[in-house]
Amino acid sequence: MSNYIKIPLANNPGRSFVTGALDGTATGGGTVAGTGASAAQSLGGGSGSGATATVAKGGDATISSATITISNIGEGYKVGDVVTIPILSGGGATTWSAEISYTILAADLVASVGSVTEPFFLMPIDNVGAVVKGSNNTEVIVELKQSNATGTGADKVAKYTITMDDTPATDKWALQADVAAAVIKAASAENSQPEVKFTSGAECLTVVLS
Repeated sequence: MSNYIKIPLANNPGRSFVTGALDGTATGGGTVAGTGASAAQSLGGGSGSGATATVAKGGDATISSATITISNIGEGYKVGDVVTIPILSGGGATTWSAEISYTILAADLVASVGSVTEPFFLMPIDNVGAVVKGSNNTEVIVELKQSNATGTGADKVAKYTITMDDTPATDKWALQADVAAAVIKAASAENSQPEVKFTSGAECLTVVLS
């Protein structure tokens, strides 16, 4: 018997930045002056809200050589969004005379593997031992009836870690029940591929075997 469950993968969902320097190159900025990092500035535009970033001047007077570093990760941003940083004049470690624009890259946001060509993750369930709650409200763990040779102690069990976006808010109890229901359905119907129906519109970002 080869039964699977289909875990829907979100295609470029709105999500948070990762903390650290942005991966791409910004444009605009006009005359950029200074040497150190600016105070944190709110990002405008795009699909999300709440993110802030600092700007540190590079080796010349253009924004393309500056480092833009996310200080508050925000939520709801998508790959391809154009975000802006308003003019910062007056004193401070680094200033700029025109609005800065930046196009968000996949590396700038928390990982998400879904796409138009990969809308589902097919998980084999014949070797599933248990479906358990994750360590936080954005994870659910599918433990397998086999060991992980690189693990130790409790982590020696091989497992799939399903990571969800945190908006809309997720609950690890509900995620556990959603996945377990699909596993039970697949186990009772040979060669079936039932889809996991996540409650409250929860979106799956990644599924990782370890």
